Amino acid sequence: MKTTKKILRFLFGILIGVAIGYGGVMLTLWLTGNLGDSGKSTESGVDIGMLLLSIGLVLVSLVVSVIIHLILHEAGHLIMGLLTGYRFLSFRIFNLTLVKTTEGFRFKRFHLAGTGGQCLLDFPEDQNPDEAPWFWYNAGGVLMNLLLIVLSVVLLRCLHPGIVGLSFFMMMIFVGLYLAVVNGIPMCVNGVSNDGYNILTLWRHPEKRRFFVRLLQATGKQSIGVRPQEMPKEWFEDIPLNEDSDLFEMLNRTIYMTLLEDTGRYEEARMVSEELVSMGNRLPMLYHMEVGCERVMLELLTSNRKSVVDQIWTEKLEKYTLANCKFSPMKLAVLHTYALLYDHDIEKANEYKRQLEERQHDFVMPGEVLTAMALMDAGKAKWERMENLKSEIEASSSEKGILNLPI
Repeated sequence: MKTTKKILRFLFGILIGVAIGYGGVMLTLWLTGNLGDSGKSTESGVDIGMLLLSIGLVLVSLVVSVIIHLILHEAGHLIMGLLTGYRFLSFRIFNLTLVKTTEGFRFKRFHLAGTGGQCLLDFPEDQNPDEAPWFWYNAGGVLMNLLLIVLSVVLLRCLHPGIVGLSFFMMMIFVGLYLAVVNGIPMCVNGVSNDGYNILTLWRHPEKRRFFVRLLQATGKQSIGVRPQEMPKEWFEDIPLNEDSDLFEMLNRTIYMTLLEDTGRYEEARMVSEELVSMGNRLPMLYHMEVGCERVMLELLTSNRKSVVDQIWTEKLEKYTLANCKFSPMKLAVLHTYALLYDHDIEKANEYKRQLEERQHDFVMPGEVLTAMALMDAGKAKWERMENLKSEIEASSSEKGILNLPI
């Protein structure tokens, strides 16, 4: 049903685009007095039907070119990574993700805001992370886009295609140039560092390359069901942030926070989350949202200050959490903890736990599922302590009331 709706929306978008293009052309010809009764412009002799067909072909070619470039961009990362010693973890286009599990390859669904695809590879543990190849893996996507541009130009000049081929190859060139620029020029796009940013940072700061490798290795372990507490301790470096910290150091801090969460050191994890948020605009918006979710949960599991929770849990963060809980077990843990310790809604909390248990094999990283389950258990244990304390206080108040009754 969802696939059918997506296809219908896509076709409807194409029709709307064609209608707008056609309407714009017709309006221009009419205003300039060039529209004749036969459907052709009176002066230029433009065939309106052919013009309409051209607009439709351009729109279709644009969509097809974007899909091809996105797939082969990620394939470029995959090929160059495998050629330089990395190992396959996952390959994602839009929400569809091919994941290597202990039982073989499986298709699952995952989404990361600001990205149309992602290729994750792992680096062998027995090799020095400081010496890991970093350029070709990061540059592979842009190189593939450039290769497609060159191939499109060659075929366009050699084949002399008709209107269909012309529309397709022109869009392949246009989309390729756009993606090469967006991914090649160092920047953070929608809060996600692009390939050029990664290359520039790793080139300027060789000492940061281990953070890049450790993040991949930790992700690789979680993808086969290993929890952070079961991973080598040297992968999680306790390096506080400062005013000179860059994105790779912030990412290192986030995986250290996951270790603290997984080992039940919630107070320390909360302080690390506050440290990350204190970076302000230097922490990309995507990570602000991710850390914000963790911070709400950690605040509830520790100090449980209502005023602090109200400040963090904005309408925007709530929508983000609800939208991503279908892909992230940690988001379900956040919603479970909030329902239990803030709303005191045991039924809603149990529903989130039921969703996690039923869908645990659908998530991309089973190791993260285990951490989320432990966090739910911690939230439930705190809720039970609160309920027991509440019952003791009520019982004590009742006894005092009976003793103080007038004779």
